[in-house]
Amino acid sequence: MVVGAFPIAKLGMLGMKHISKPISNLIKQTAKKNENFKRFVVSPPARLYHKIDVRSKMWMLGLGQPDFIPPLTEAMTIQMGGDILGELIIFLLGVFFIMGEVSRQAKKDKKKHEDHRIRRVELESRIENLTEKVKRQDLEINQLKRLV
Repeated sequence: MVVGAFPIAKLGMLGMKHISKPISNLIKQTAKKNENFKRFVVSPPARLYHKIDVRSKMWMLGLGQPDFIPPLTEAMTIQMGGDILGELIIFLLGVFFIMGEVSRQAKKDKKKHEDHRIRRVELESRIENLTEKVKRQDLEINQLKRLV
């Protein structure tokens, strides 16, 4: 019975959400203080998300594409952009750690396979030496039989 996997995944997701909140808050505070940061870093993802969200909701409701999408308020732009960027940073860190783990495992497997290959070559060499030794001993035994 596999009970441990689901709660661990759920706990991991909860931990990621809690970690992303301080990052989002830092981004939001920076956006409130720095106009260029807000305009060029925080606003574009928020506006893009808003457009996609409105268009997809209209499409799902069967109302067609809207002619005009009302812009977000400054506070909503900062809030949404900060949340998106905070979660994006956490996602990218997760991808980075997963890629690092995959790379580490690949190196470990490569070393393991190389060790096995070396061991196999050593064993083949020993078998070859023993085969030659047995052949020599057979020759010696045959010579001794002829002498006797």
